[in-house]
Amino acid sequence: MIVYVTIILAFCLLQLVKETYPRLHSIIYTIYIFLFLTYIVTSIVIPFVTQYISIVPEALLPVFKLLLFSVILLFISQIVEELLLDYEYTSLAIIITFTTKAILLVVWLQHMKKFYEKFLSIMGLLS
Repeated sequence: MIVYVTIILAFCLLQLVKETYPRLHSIIYTIYIFLFLTYIVTSIVIPFVTQYISIVPEALLPVFKLLLFSVILLFISQIVEELLLDYEYTSLAIIITFTTKAILLVVWLQHMKKFYEKFLSIMGLLS
């Protein structure tokens, strides 16, 4: 509930700034988005994740953490991309999206390296 109240108050303040100081609106809006993301991650996401990490079996913990990292990174990337598209930085938004996907691909490939080695060795034995 506090999150919704914060969003409503911020919206009202941003509208006030937009009407009184239109040049400062985009800067304040950008700062607010990043501060709000930080607030959400530190007050809601991290406590929620730490609460449920103890439930996950030890064997699945690395995959769970990697999956969680991927989801959070994709959400943040999407928010930043939409923010950049609002300011008409389309090429920079595309670069952010591409970089995020490349980072996730590299991280998952490194994590799955042992699996691929075992799988390829088994396939080599069968042929």
